[in-house]
Amino acid sequence: MSAFAAGVDGGGTKTTVVCCFEDGRSESRTFGPFNLNGIGEDSFRKMLLEIRNYLESLGECRALCFGASGVDNSLMSVLVNEVFSESEVTIKLLSDYEIAHSGALDAKEGIIVVSGTGSVCFGKNGRGESARSGGWGHIIGDRGSGYGLGHDALVAVTDFLDGKGEKTALSDMISKEVGLFDQSTIISYVYQHDKSAVAALAPIVEKACSKGDDTAASIVDDNAGALVRDVAAVAKRLGLESSKVAFLGGLLENDTCFRKSFVRQLRKQLPNLVIVEKAHSASEGAAMIAMAMAGFEYGKK
Repeated sequence: MSAFAAGVDGGGTKTTVVCCFEDGRSESRTFGPFNLNGIGEDSFRKMLLEIRNYLESLGECRALCFGASGVDNSLMSVLVNEVFSESEVTIKLLSDYEIAHSGALDAKEGIIVVSGTGSVCFGKNGRGESARSGGWGHIIGDRGSGYGLGHDALVAVTDFLDGKGEKTALSDMISKEVGLFDQSTIISYVYQHDKSAVAALAPIVEKACSKGDDTAASIVDDNAGALVRDVAAVAKRLGLESSKVAFLGGLLENDTCFRKSFVRQLRKQLPNLVIVEKAHSASEGAAMIAMAMAGFEYGKK
């Protein structure tokens, strides 16, 4: 049976497994959410068993790289090692942004900036050194993300309702599109849902900004500036002020007001950075790391 290496991109809604064979073939399969806290220990173990059985059906898996958020949860590592304890496969467990970096930049040096529901900046240089800025979660971080935009929009609306803020189009738009118009509806919405509900307000901020609302534009600029500072911190620590930078996440991969503001501020502060499109997906990035672990050549035909 053929030897191969496999990369796993464990996401909150789905898990993608990419298998790359020594002869250059590849295949992939999708499984359920890789969310230990969300689905519970039993369901998580069951999904790992499904992945193990799938890999065993393909041949000899020499190396396996898992990439996911929450890898600092010791229970996740315990369960992964438990399920694969009888396999001879070499296993590596990395953060989701590490495999995203590998895929986006073709396993080369540079910086990635992620702006989706949350935000983080991560870089690696030619000496193998790495650094991260941001990624602290929505309670103490996530500036420059969908959550950051939604949070600041709600602050602006509640300030206006309290009589200490300026009138903004965000008030009417959030009231009309989400039904949040007073203290009761806003408090219920925020505290009866998770952070994704706040991040879901980001498109409204984008719409208001595109229509010329000053408050929305200020929110966009402030959050974009916070994310630029993350990039500057990583670039300085790693000596990557003239490296490549790839954008990931909906707010940066699409033609948004946020992306325009971010690019404008980034070019002003770090003019020598070269913006590039991502080369591969995060799941492919995990596979590339696994291939290197197994001593295989990625992309071999």
